[in-house]
Amino acid sequence: KFFLVVQAILRHAVGMSAKPQPRAASQPSRERASRVRQRKRLIDACISALHIHGPSRTTVEKVVAIAGMSPGIVRFYFDSKAAMLVASLQFLATEFEERVLVPVALLRDKPVRALETLVDLYLDPDVASPRKVSVWYSFWGEANSRQEYLDICGQKDESFAALVRELVERLIIEAQAPHLDPDAVALGLIGVLEMLWQGIAFQTEAHIDRAAAKHRCIAYLRSVFP
Repeated sequence: KFFLVVQAILRHAVGMSAKPQPRAASQPSRERASRVRQRKRLIDACISALHIHGPSRTTVEKVVAIAGMSPGIVRFYFDSKAAMLVASLQFLATEFEERVLVPVALLRDKPVRALETLVDLYLDPDVASPRKVSVWYSFWGEANSRQEYLDICGQKDESFAALVRELVERLIIEAQAPHLDPDAVALGLIGVLEMLWQGIAFQTEAHIDRAAAKHRCIAYLRSVFP
């Protein structure tokens, strides 16, 4: 009996040591998730500060005040204020790509639906909020002196312009309208969208008529493709 009891104890001990330790294993993942949340919180606060103050007057102190965090934590995520500003712009560029460019590109074989979706997503209140749109334009104003900003904005604009041109060209072929110039038609649509974004940047959400803005874009497309 003593021998059997010892065997049982040993088996139990081996089984316990072989079991994963949930707390120890999950601790690093929880820490990573916490760091991701804190970094996102700083970027979100930086976007708000940029909307209120502009790039030149945005400071680390103003960002952490909005975020409700201590100034020292910024150094843990960003080497400098400039790095934080660039990260904020990169966040917006990535969001635009994921929320607008990718879904529309998936519909490129259906150009009519793709262009309607493009207008809808481009003017979506979450993507084209006054806060975010004003940040795009405030960075663009400093692009001449900050190459990093120009690189990020340039990549976004080139990808967007190429996608719009491709969709317009596909629609011209589908509509059997070879007399139309895809570059001119695409430039016209981009111009309409950009002008509407400029209007959004200087308004509050309560004063933005998004349905009317979308109608204007579709009206332009219908004037070219009845």
